[in-house]
Amino acid sequence: MTQRREFLRQASVLAAGSLAAGTLHAQGTAAAAPQAAASYDMSWVDRITGRYRMAFDVPEISGGTALHQVRSFLSGYNTVYGLADADLSAVLVIRHAAVPMVLGDELWSDGKFGEPDELKDPATGEPTKRNPFINVAPGSRNAMTWPDGALDTLMSRGVIVLACNLALSNVAGTIARNRSIPRQEAADLITQHILPGVYRMPTGVFATCRAQAAGCGVMHGV
Repeated sequence: MTQRREFLRQASVLAAGSLAAGTLHAQGTAAAAPQAAASYDMSWVDRITGRYRMAFDVPEISGGTALHQVRSFLSGYNTVYGLADADLSAVLVIRHAAVPMVLGDELWSDGKFGEPDELKDPATGEPTKRNPFINVAPGSRNAMTWPDGALDTLMSRGVIVLACNLALSNVAGTIARNRSIPRQEAADLITQHILPGVYRMPTGVFATCRAQAAGCGVMHGV
């Protein structure tokens, strides 16, 4: 019995040592984060300074559900704790089929992006030929967002928006086919018409993991 107690004691010591070593390793890694490649702007990480932090993983447009979630995050902490937007950090990770949300009206003009979800123009109610998640006028009868919850409005409130570059590359192929233009021309159009202030990341998975490493919880925005 004595030998068993000694075995268990040593095992617990080893486990505690391993946990401590792992914690120190994680802390050391955070303190010495690798320098980002020049092609990716990682300055958004330094903007995650809020007392409460949340990343929203958005793989589908889903009628803009993720925008409601971000707005509810901001408004909830204001209602309950009286916190301002500046006291919070919200990160929207737009990936997979949701990436048209970060593209300007010119790339929505053929109506193709709105077809899968039968999205409506906020003002007219017709099948949309513009991005229905930006420049939403107050009182728009067919708006899918609250007045303070459109994508561009949330960005003006300090919400960080990250876009999956892999998904954008796939969208470039779709645009090229729809418009009968070379793929590189379509890729250039994406670069020209991605919303100002959106950070392109290599993948949405990387973006979500990096936001979590910066202290964000993660909610799946579907």
